[in-house]
Amino acid sequence: MSHLENVKQYILPADLLLSMLRVYRFLGKNEQYCSILCNNLELIKEKTLETDTYFLAQLIGLNINDNRMRLIVTKNSEPRTADEKVVAKIKTVLTSIQTQAQEYPFNSSDLLSMVNKIFGRNYASFDMENLVPVDSKGKKINFTKKGKTRIPLKSRRVLFDTVLDDYYLMIEKKQFEPIFLSSIVFVEMANIKPFTKGNELMRFLALYYMILRSGIHCFYYLSFFEIFFKYQMDIQNEVNVASLNYYEGFMQVFGLNRILFKIIEESYINLENFLINYQYDENLLKVDHVEQTIEKLPDIFTKADIKNYHPNISDSTINRVLKKLKCDNRIRPLGTGRSARWVKIETEEKDISRLLR
Repeated sequence: MSHLENVKQYILPADLLLSMLRVYRFLGKNEQYCSILCNNLELIKEKTLETDTYFLAQLIGLNINDNRMRLIVTKNSEPRTADEKVVAKIKTVLTSIQTQAQEYPFNSSDLLSMVNKIFGRNYASFDMENLVPVDSKGKKINFTKKGKTRIPLKSRRVLFDTVLDDYYLMIEKKQFEPIFLSSIVFVEMANIKPFTKGNELMRFLALYYMILRSGIHCFYYLSFFEIFFKYQMDIQNEVNVASLNYYEGFMQVFGLNRILFKIIEESYINLENFLINYQYDENLLKVDHVEQTIEKLPDIFTKADIKNYHPNISDSTINRVLKKLKCDNRIRPLGTGRSARWVKIETEEKDISRLLR
């Protein structure tokens, strides 16, 4: 049984609906964010991957000093120890997830391959045993007690495949909000534990994949695992709460969703603050570039001459530079309108001084 079968029975609390609405207000500006960052998009994504790699390594408890971690993550230095090799592989896997999440779904075999790619060939395999129902203290649940509904036992792999099949069917048919579905799958993974080893890492990778697939584009520009690391204890507590009634067929995932939407909203706010500084710095850089170009132009030039060198810079930016240089008494206009030309005042002064000799 997959808990996603019961998803339509959830009645979302008002505060959670408001959180969703706030997040979707940001999602509507994804293309705008991308257009602002387009000139440095690949560099920003690379820096984000480096930060994600660092914090995911922290989450799974790798023992590497910060200096070596930095060299491997940012400089692609040759790994020396087993843990260092794991870090290098984490970056490779996160790169593939970032590239493929929007277009390609994952299945249980894909997740197993990711774990084995990171930890080494044949590190983990599917756990083919049946899932044994246990309570929060790890004791086997006695379903003969009155009021207990027993879930038919299935192998961990079969149950895991069922969960993923249900998830992608609902995503494809747009039957429910994808972030909410991702939280249910995340809790399912925590309880099913489909692999013999590496289940914790698998859950982190799968959640990252599902969040990107849900259209949360801010995590292309800001680290997902950095903010996940910040809230990891709260997230684990909510996973534990959601798992209390796991074997009764109904999970309390509202608390986990509150944290996930809080994380996403906080990240988008951080992104907008970052963009304010980014645009300010970029505008300063553009102004500097236009000024440098004007210095190289002939003594008499037009706005079209500047445009030839900077076709992607807006007219307003060029006008702002021309106005600034005019106020600084470095240039003056010759004529008006589209045919207007500009003359460098330094040139005029040189010509006058030459005539007065």
